[in-house]
Amino acid sequence: MQDYELIWDFLREFFNYEHYAIAIEKARYAIASNKVYKENWLRIVQVIQNRELLPRQPLTLVHEGANQVLDENSDDEAYIWLAKMVHNVERTDGKIEEY
Repeated sequence: MQDYELIWDFLREFFNYEHYAIAIEKARYAIASNKVYKENWLRIVQVIQNRELLPRQPLTLVHEGANQVLDENSDDEAYIWLAKMVHNVERTDGKIEEY
């Protein structure tokens, strides 16, 4: 599976039509309790941190995959949203910072 599709599937499953905080909690649980999600998550984090997506893909992932609205509608802002999502999923203190 290509990286874009991997992230797309993750965002569609957990964030599309779901309240952000609930999506984060569900993603945390899935990653902690399922080997496949954990392996996929490691790749998702790497792609986001290294900004390995093609132009317009980050924005499409956030707008259409996660069903989230961004103010700027740019790949840079989409990467900020994706990075915050990664940060929130990986937090161990149980807190969630809203975007």
